[in-house]
Amino acid sequence: MSDYRVWTLAFALLVALVGGLEAADRDGPKTIVRVGLKAGQAPVKYNGGIKQGSDGTFTLPTRNPRGWITVGAGKPMDSLEGLRSFTICGWARPTSLRIGRGGNRIAFNLKYNKSGFDLVHNPRGGLRLAVNQWPDSIRNDSSIGKLQPGKWTFFAAAYDSTRKTENVRWYFGGPKTPAVLDRTTSYNNGPTGKGSGPLTIGNYNETIHNHGTDRQFRGQLHAVQIFGSKTGSDGALSVAAIRKHQADSDAQPDFKAPAPKVVATVGPSLKPRDAANPTDAADDIKDTTTPPAGARPRIIATTDGEIDDRCSMVRFLLYANEWDIEGIIYCSSKFHWKGHNWAGEKWIERDIDMYAKFYDTLRTHALGFPTPKQLKAVTFVGNIDRVGEMTKVTPGSQRIVKILLDDKPGPVYLQAWGGTNTIARALKTIAEKHPDQVAKVTKKAIIYIILDQDKTFRQYIEPNWPGLQVLGSFRQFACIAYSWDRKIPRELHKYYDRAWMQENILSGHGPLCARYEHHSKKGFRSEGDSPAFMHQILVGLRSLEHPGYGGWGGRFVREGRGRKSTWRGARDDGDVNKPIWRWSEAFENDWAARADWCVKKRDQANHPPKVKLVGSPDRTAKPGEKITLSAEGSSDPDGDKLNYKWWRYDDVDTAGAKIEITGSDKSAASFTVPDEPGKTIHIILEVTDDGDPPLTRYARVIVKVAGK
Repeated sequence: MSDYRVWTLAFALLVALVGGLEAADRDGPKTIVRVGLKAGQAPVKYNGGIKQGSDGTFTLPTRNPRGWITVGAGKPMDSLEGLRSFTICGWARPTSLRIGRGGNRIAFNLKYNKSGFDLVHNPRGGLRLAVNQWPDSIRNDSSIGKLQPGKWTFFAAAYDSTRKTENVRWYFGGPKTPAVLDRTTSYNNGPTGKGSGPLTIGNYNETIHNHGTDRQFRGQLHAVQIFGSKTGSDGALSVAAIRKHQADSDAQPDFKAPAPKVVATVGPSLKPRDAANPTDAADDIKDTTTPPAGARPRIIATTDGEIDDRCSMVRFLLYANEWDIEGIIYCSSKFHWKGHNWAGEKWIERDIDMYAKFYDTLRTHALGFPTPKQLKAVTFVGNIDRVGEMTKVTPGSQRIVKILLDDKPGPVYLQAWGGTNTIARALKTIAEKHPDQVAKVTKKAIIYIILDQDKTFRQYIEPNWPGLQVLGSFRQFACIAYSWDRKIPRELHKYYDRAWMQENILSGHGPLCARYEHHSKKGFRSEGDSPAFMHQILVGLRSLEHPGYGGWGGRFVREGRGRKSTWRGARDDGDVNKPIWRWSEAFENDWAARADWCVKKRDQANHPPKVKLVGSPDRTAKPGEKITLSAEGSSDPDGDKLNYKWWRYDDVDTAGAKIEITGSDKSAASFTVPDEPGKTIHIILEVTDDGDPPLTRYARVIVKVAGK
């Protein structure tokens, strides 16, 4: 008798003994889905390059053509909706851990990003479960290293929404080892919603645009089973029940069958960190137009008036001195247009009226705040009649045209808080009426998109304006949007919660802050549009020099759609949201100080320190050379004590070797250049005062390693 059969029989006996202690486990919920095995499989349809072996194992290709397995008739399954608890288990043998954006799918029945579940793996060999939402950066993962290319692993994810905490349990085992509890996580997004999409194994389903491409599982899946309960917790199987299914010889793959060829895991755009943790490093190509030295960025903000736009506008007006505001324009989106969830065309003017009440106090704290009259003079109505409307020439689109055609130096940042339709109309007018200005405008305009809320960017701007730089915060913005509390680490919640908001923003800080539409329980509601202007606050991080450098408004990597000028959210430490939330303490304290400026005299409020970097911010050094860093001469306008922190932003730079910064908490520090010719090292200096609230400004030193 084979070793596998001996283990199976022995373990079956153990399961019987343990299972006798748990009657619910002995009977257990019935299987809802059972696919990827030779007998008792639900009807399936193969799409793309899928093969199924004689033992039932699905083999999904590592390269194109991608594929997916549709379960049943390709329609949503009622039995998977309204589950209060469920377990997804099976066997996986990846041939590669290379992933598409957001992780590779194992089991998926979302309808877009709502209703259903999504089980994915990441490039570190860990699993993540999402319920009724995308899995992007929710903090609900197994340990890393559980899936390994070329090796069979038994996995089980048990979800129980009846529990308030520790309601996800992760289990892993192998051909000769019974499944054990890996870890528990607290993630409760309620029962699976109604109106889900069709169930697919190994990739997206047909409800997702461009399904069946890079999000596909690469390798083999066997005996994927789903159990669930609509009434209680018994759908989250216990370890005894899970081991029973693992030991079922009819649901085991042929462990002796040769594994498909294993291919490289880490793609060319990823830099490994700590052997397995990917990050999107910044490339060395600097092709971004930047504001002239000493000049403020020129900006135009377009907004559809959603509640989070209105929340963002509160912060926006408190920072109005940081930019030359050339336009504030009403636009539409797929969520809001005139006549549909519309806030009207007067709410911005009402906010400016509130701004007027504390304008005289505000301008004592910093130079450059525009008068209320100046702000109203640049507020216009754009294309608002319906989603994606760009046929009409509107006052808003004409304003954009005028600014893009003027001869003032520096780029103009076009912020799309809603759809890009008014921006698209302006660009279309320039192409039609001023074709000789297209090259100039292509270099001058930089679009920052939040979510991409209509079709005008993909259908008009992208194909017709090649070379125009577009920063697409298509997902990264979400860490300070409505589900911020599920995307930001818990230790940072104190800068967003109800108590912080009440003390620092909502109470005693003037009428504009008081009107912030906060969440009654969570406090901070949503400012999904704020990254669009936080990107242009000049705090010393040099984020405007290169989309990959990163700053308060996030960080970007080239999208890779054959168009080098379109950028999407980059990952820090494998997390697409971290490039924004990592600065949370600093930008929330900064906002609190701005709120103080509305009601306090200058000598009663705090103001940011002034960082002085000694030497060039861009340096070239040979391997083994000692780099000296100094911020001697930095000062604070309020006379506060300064604290220093030098750290390496290794998510951004291209060097792989570790470095040790001597004096990292002093005004002067140093490190030795590693032996990596041609690579870059980014060192960030944080200077924080000890005022109330403490405020931070930065400097960035970029060292390029020279050849020997």
